[in-house]
Amino acid sequence: MAKLGIFASILTICAALGFATISSSPVQAAGECKRTTFQTKLVSEACKSGGQKAAKDAMKAFLKTAKEKKVEGVTGCPSCHSKVGADYPLKKDGLDLFKKAGGELLENKAVTAPVTPAAPVAPKQTK
Repeated sequence: MAKLGIFASILTICAALGFATISSSPVQAAGECKRTTFQTKLVSEACKSGGQKAAKDAMKAFLKTAKEKKVEGVTGCPSCHSKVGADYPLKKDGLDLFKKAGGELLENKAVTAPVTPAAPVAPKQTK
């Protein structure tokens, strides 16, 4: 009977560890952002904290505020984005409209994947 209790305890611990390993983080559950470079502080922070859903929600709230202020040229998502979905590509004047509506741009684009410099090439020796 004692062996059965030990076996049940081990099985419970293994199941708990397995479940903890399989469950995803909040960012993974929300869907990671497709964009790898960020030009705005709002989207950068939202993507890092909650993924693409958080970024969409933050931009919707920002857009609502911009509409209340009656910022010229801002009517909806298509005002700044050429395509709504996937990586949300910006129009040429998208960042200008964002800034005009009170958005804060990042001074330097934050790149998530660091660029590695090319290896130096040894000079050829001539005879």
